[in-house]
Amino acid sequence: MLLSSIFDHQGLITPLILLMIALVINIYAGQLTLFSRSKGYPVNTLEHLINWFDFKLNRKNRSPMERLIRGCLTIIFFLLLGVVFGLTVAWLSNNFLFACIFEVVLLLILIDQRNLYKTILKIEVAICNGDPKSARNIISGLTTQSVEKMDSFGIARNAIEILATSLVTRLLAPVFYYVLFGFIGLSIYHTIATMYSKIGSKTDRYKEFGMTASCLNSIILSVPGVLAGFLVVLASFFIPTANPIKSLKSIFIYSNKFYSYNLGIILSAFAGSLDLALAGPQKYSKTIKKRPWIGSGTAKITHRDMHRCLYLYATVCLLNIVLIAFLVLIEYTRT
Repeated sequence: MLLSSIFDHQGLITPLILLMIALVINIYAGQLTLFSRSKGYPVNTLEHLINWFDFKLNRKNRSPMERLIRGCLTIIFFLLLGVVFGLTVAWLSNNFLFACIFEVVLLLILIDQRNLYKTILKIEVAICNGDPKSARNIISGLTTQSVEKMDSFGIARNAIEILATSLVTRLLAPVFYYVLFGFIGLSIYHTIATMYSKIGSKTDRYKEFGMTASCLNSIILSVPGVLAGFLVVLASFFIPTANPIKSLKSIFIYSNKFYSYNLGIILSAFAGSLDLALAGPQKYSKTIKKRPWIGSGTAKITHRDMHRCLYLYATVCLLNIVLIAFLVLIEYTRT
């Protein structure tokens, strides 16, 4: 861990051990959302603060340059807040045993590898049972696209796209920054990601105010996005129906065709591995965005293809844990 020199870990419970504990618990119990509706829930608190800054600083009567500057200052403030919070948690965890439990709880809140998996599994079961209405109801809470007239193929494609991109944003990127910088890295990552989700859209309101948040989000996803793509290629070797060679080729051919290159890498890896065509034209309430297809396979995705994607997703999650365990082993052989 690059910031290990800041804290001299004398005990047996290091951040990597805490991460391993959290990931294993997450497999069986899922992401901790028990208090997600409470005002003190960390993510809710951060979102409320961002909304307050947005209301106070991002007003229509201000010039584009003023909005850009105020957006930069807002980002700087929240980054400092994230650093302070991360340092506080890391220091407490290093000095007090009870704080280690608190850090594990925070990891279970901020990292997810099971909850979305279960949701996509419900969509697969609904499609398998010939119940597209239930599948639409479930996926409507996960996408901004118009789902009213979406057929089972469209639902399946969108579900796989959500599942694949979540591997980067909800699991591998948070884990990557936690491994490098401890809880400080995780805190900063989620600060930027949350700001991007709230003010990073390219609408008239946030074009200037959210520009910095959008740029930073692209930067923090760049390395995890590449690593995630090649982790999918590696996972494809362990799945009989997957093709790792096609997955690798697909990354180089289709990644830059997706609206987000960083997320396009893993989406291309999924499409190539399982011989699918993902993304494509997407319908919103008032518009249809003609986005290119990702992959050269079939766009008529069935519940069987969804099952294979869930299998691939689970394999990547398992490989991620194996890599963390390997890092733990290296850490303890050096001490």
